[in-house]
Amino acid sequence: MQHKPILSIFLVAVIICFSSCKKLLDIPAPIDSITTEEIFANNQQAEWAIAGMYSKMVYGIAHLDNEFTGLAFTQFASGLSTIMGGLSADELRAPATGGYADDLLASYNKINLKAADRATAIWNSAYQTIFDANAVIDGIAASESTSLIDSVRKQLTGEALAIRAFCHFYLVNFFGDIPIVLTSDFKKSQTLSRSPVSKVYDQIKTDLVNARSMLAKDYSVSKGERTRVNSWFAEALLARVYLYTGEYQNAITSAGNVIAQSGLYAVQTDLTQTFLANNGEAIFQLQTSEAAGLNNATPEGYVFTYRLLDAGSFLYPYRIAENLIGAFEPGDKRKLNWTKTEGPSVYPAKYSRGQPFQYYMVMRLSELHLIRAEATVLLSPAAKQQAIDDLNVLRRRAGVDELDNQLTAAQVSEAIAHERQVELFLEWGHRWFDLKRTGKAESVLSAISYKQPWLGNYQLVYPLPPFDLENNSFLVQNPQYESR
Repeated sequence: MQHKPILSIFLVAVIICFSSCKKLLDIPAPIDSITTEEIFANNQQAEWAIAGMYSKMVYGIAHLDNEFTGLAFTQFASGLSTIMGGLSADELRAPATGGYADDLLASYNKINLKAADRATAIWNSAYQTIFDANAVIDGIAASESTSLIDSVRKQLTGEALAIRAFCHFYLVNFFGDIPIVLTSDFKKSQTLSRSPVSKVYDQIKTDLVNARSMLAKDYSVSKGERTRVNSWFAEALLARVYLYTGEYQNAITSAGNVIAQSGLYAVQTDLTQTFLANNGEAIFQLQTSEAAGLNNATPEGYVFTYRLLDAGSFLYPYRIAENLIGAFEPGDKRKLNWTKTEGPSVYPAKYSRGQPFQYYMVMRLSELHLIRAEATVLLSPAAKQQAIDDLNVLRRRAGVDELDNQLTAAQVSEAIAHERQVELFLEWGHRWFDLKRTGKAESVLSAISYKQPWLGNYQLVYPLPPFDLENNSFLVQNPQYESR
């Protein structure tokens, strides 16, 4: 958690320029140092700072060395949340040979402090993004420049608040109690202790409510590209958070507000279109790059797709776990279009390696239908018809039978869990979080042969990085990791 965020943001913006990411603003030549006052002196330079924050989320800085493979293992927002969540849940299997010890231990639910690099990478990269977001918030607040106009101040602050909330959401779901970091001042953040999960969610909701009122309600700021958060992203993430915290009426309202924006959003009827850049289902995507020979490949598209080896054979680094394969109903087009079968194994295929043109999907409309369905049944089982209708939107697209209106509320709840499993699989750890928040993790995971023996539910949160514990005496480790 030790960073120099203001300088970091500027340097990343410079890196974007050198990497020829043509769709972002041109950046001037790098200089040795930059002050907060200089960065936020006018609208354009403030825009550079926010562009740097987004770029570093998906690419870090490693793509300067033409090494993209490792990015998915160093950035929570460049595939690592999906990989670790998929391995820890029942979605993904790591290579039996030639892989990483961390991957195998995660798939067995037996992470330990000697093999926790992936967990540490989630922690470090999420907090780095929080520091970058705080640098934008603090820098704009401190700037007295009249060349930084109020509407830009408001928009960029809202974006930074939404991204800060987004990062805290992933941290709290991977690690449990965490420090809430609301400043770019290292002297204030270096001695923070862990806040309870409930307090973290309170801060997330506060940030999102504030962001929702500050952000544009369309994609005009990003010139039609869905690569910067808007007010509806804040609303959509609020709906998710309300569901997780048991505020079901709020979840229904927020999800419904987003679904009602039919002029902006629509569930794509063709499953091959779902992950394309700027399609109508996308609420927020991270922009990919043509730089460094990446050909706009998304992180997961690059890591999950096969590679041609020297001997002429193909290598798939990860394959889909048996539990997920068995969850698809016969004829489900999601299995046909979003997976690929090679021999006896099935592999992820939601993303390609750049063709067709895709951006990295962060949030999409389908999730809002699932949120509204679940919150509806949990709030009022008698209102199950609305939940059934929401599920059938996705089932019709998938080519499977619509749900019967005569299902009981309990059966609808089971159908919701099933639809979340087959609709959101291998996207940002949804399945891992779902198993934990619904209390089903132990019963589902402990029954899987390769996860036995089940060592205990302490594995449902990841260990904090030892380095941070050594440098901040106010932090304490998650239970049972110290002894293993």
